[in-house]
Amino acid sequence: MRRKLAAPVALAAAVAVFTGVFAATTSFLWAPLLAVAAALGVYFMLDDRSPAQARGDDYLDEARAKVEEALKVLRGIERLSREVQAPVARAALQSACRYVPELFDRVRAAAPNSLYSTASQIGGHLTSLDGVVRQYLDIQGKPVLYTDPEALRHSGELAFERFAAFTLDSVRLVNQGDIAQYRANLDTVAPPKLPELG
Repeated sequence: MRRKLAAPVALAAAVAVFTGVFAATTSFLWAPLLAVAAALGVYFMLDDRSPAQARGDDYLDEARAKVEEALKVLRGIERLSREVQAPVARAALQSACRYVPELFDRVRAAAPNSLYSTASQIGGHLTSLDGVVRQYLDIQGKPVLYTDPEALRHSGELAFERFAAFTLDSVRLVNQGDIAQYRANLDTVAPPKLPELG
């Protein structure tokens, strides 16, 4: 929280110092120099992160923004999925809409440095899926406008199922590291039985 206040508070300090020094000395030399020094001092007091920490925070902010962007597309797909009449296709879309946030949460916990790339990849898939769902709904609503609408709907339904399977497999892949840790913890929670002393 302090780091977010650093820039505005530093700017306010610079203005205050400039105004005070200029009013006292009427010097265009000392007023800006002292204002810059005050601004830098206040900024570094409030934002005491190292350059590496600052880069890490910037990465996390960008990753969060990418996740939010993907989730926005996902919410649109979730709304559209309610209009899909085929039960299997609707269930596949709804499953995918449950798995994607779970995937982001698990990647954030297990491998936060890969959250941005995961969100970018999934976001691209979701954008494509959104286009497919919209076209599918048009085919479903106006089949007479399409040649072989049944085959087109069927290929869309298969795509929905493949995407749901892909997201579930992705969650399972993230879980593999957790399962290895879980098994290692099981061995330490229940140590082997000690021999009885006679």
